[in-house]
Amino acid sequence: MKIGSLMFAALTVFTLNSYGQKKAVKPDKNKPVKIMSYNIRIASPPSKGWGFTDLQAVANAINKEQPDLVALQEVDVNTERSGKQSHQAKELGQKTGMSYHFAKAVDRSGGDYGVAVLSRFPILKAESFRLPLTEGSKGEIRAAAVVHINLFGEEVVFMSAHLDHLTDVDRKLQVEELNKIISSKSKYPLIFGADLNMKRNNPVIAVLEKEVIFNCTDCPFTFPADKPVETIDYLMLNKKASRKYKISDYVTGTETYASDHLPLMMRIVRK
Repeated sequence: MKIGSLMFAALTVFTLNSYGQKKAVKPDKNKPVKIMSYNIRIASPPSKGWGFTDLQAVANAINKEQPDLVALQEVDVNTERSGKQSHQAKELGQKTGMSYHFAKAVDRSGGDYGVAVLSRFPILKAESFRLPLTEGSKGEIRAAAVVHINLFGEEVVFMSAHLDHLTDVDRKLQVEELNKIISSKSKYPLIFGADLNMKRNNPVIAVLEKEVIFNCTDCPFTFPADKPVETIDYLMLNKKASRKYKISDYVTGTETYASDHLPLMMRIVRK
């Protein structure tokens, strides 16, 4: 039996958080846009062990690459383990000069845990979704953060998500919920960054491909950061975006200290 969408997945919170933006950036219709997806491991560097936080290292990794849009996963807000006064999404917005939106997945360590997005462009609208589990699962409810921005002269959707790390059964349920969210935005070009916790050949990927286009076959390895041997992080486009945008530079960064994942990046331009 599945836990119903009324309890988890259909929880949509309309918020607009726009801290840390130094100057509103007017989108250039002809300039390439750089996009990053980055699981930041609650800013706890693997070499230091859990309990040590270095959010500045994450900010440095982002600032080094200068992306325009960032999908973040494993983000803490006001937790005991990362600092009760630390809102990681807000602080990363401040440290990178971007707007942010945080989407809570679960209560964790006396605070909130989830995903977030950063945007160099003003956020027009922001939504949060929780992704469900099967009843009795030992997995974890996850989240999706969705924002609307103006890009290339039109309204575009950008989103970040993180899927369960334990079973394909729960990942499939979460993907089905993601498909509903993505389908509801089908009139817009949509760009999606995520830690799917699945390799490219996982059968559950095919379910997600009903709504999005993957931009790699032999995808760059993203995990673990120090000696990457598998791909579990992806940047995707919905069908409308795929028709409109050309992709280049689908690559990983070189930062190995800040997280156990490498940042993944791509550039898009209008066709």
